[in-house]
Amino acid sequence: MSKKPYSETRERIKQKKAQKRRKRNVKIVRIFMATLIVMVVLTGVGWLSMQIYHWGSQRMAVYMEIYDGYKQRKDLRAASFDPRFDGYTNILVLGLDPGKEDSGQSADSVIIMSFKHNTGEVRFITIPRYTMVNIQGRNAPEPLNNAYYYGGIPLMEQTVSKNLGITLHHYVAIDTEALAEVVDVMGGIDIYVDNDLNYDDPEGDLYIHIPKGIQHMEGDMAQKYLRFASDDLGAYGRSMRQQKFLKAFCSKLMEPDSLSKIPELVEICDKRIKSSIEAFDSGHFASLLTNMQGTKPVVTILPGELQHDGSWIYNPVKTTELIDELFPQEESGGED
Repeated sequence: MSKKPYSETRERIKQKKAQKRRKRNVKIVRIFMATLIVMVVLTGVGWLSMQIYHWGSQRMAVYMEIYDGYKQRKDLRAASFDPRFDGYTNILVLGLDPGKEDSGQSADSVIIMSFKHNTGEVRFITIPRYTMVNIQGRNAPEPLNNAYYYGGIPLMEQTVSKNLGITLHHYVAIDTEALAEVVDVMGGIDIYVDNDLNYDDPEGDLYIHIPKGIQHMEGDMAQKYLRFASDDLGAYGRSMRQQKFLKAFCSKLMEPDSLSKIPELVEICDKRIKSSIEAFDSGHFASLLTNMQGTKPVVTILPGELQHDGSWIYNPVKTTELIDELFPQEESGGED
């Protein structure tokens, strides 16, 4: 009888020890599971981080490859630039007719657009397409637009630059259909037409009938207005109409409604326009467009005389004076 309480006490002690062992084992299991979960999570995070790192490294490598290519192209073009024009961005703008590319397409419009960095001033020099110039590889002077036929944009750039003595930093080539899209996106342009413009060309499927007076031109009418060259002034008259169009276009572009449509215009330019301007140049041109606010464009024509055959004989002396006036050497500064 005296041993029973002692036996019960030992049994309770064993039970308590067993409970402690179970609790300790459960705690160990919980700690182990928590550690395992943490390790799995850390491993997953580490793997994901490595994947993101590799993805980022690959994208950065692609980006740097693209940028290196851009730098090489830019440096290659800049090798021939005259330091006198470092304070400007000069762009050769070519208006192409709707003929098939590389098989009859010609440069109907030739314009130099120049931005002055420190003031935001923009200037346009319109060059009649039948201007008689020296073209590399030809024995005698020929109409300027022949350079596009012989060698496309590169030969046009070279011909304009050498004959006028001006550096061209970029080029933009736009056909009449793309121009019509741009004008339509901008909501049309108002231009005063000096005389009735009438021309019918069934073979070329071109019909132009624009009455004298103020006209709100949508894209189709605008491109016909620019292409018309059947009056007594021929290519010279076309150049004068281009000047009026450029002034109206710049004024329209600076309106708040037009600025809000820049993304649409950029999309058209990206798909329909050939240009040496690349995405990496966007910051520079955004700065130029910002500086343009409040400035009025200066529009002039290449000095010369219209001949009876419709050709334009430019005056080298007056052309040099014009270039000196538009690009005074003492005011040119470093490029942005």
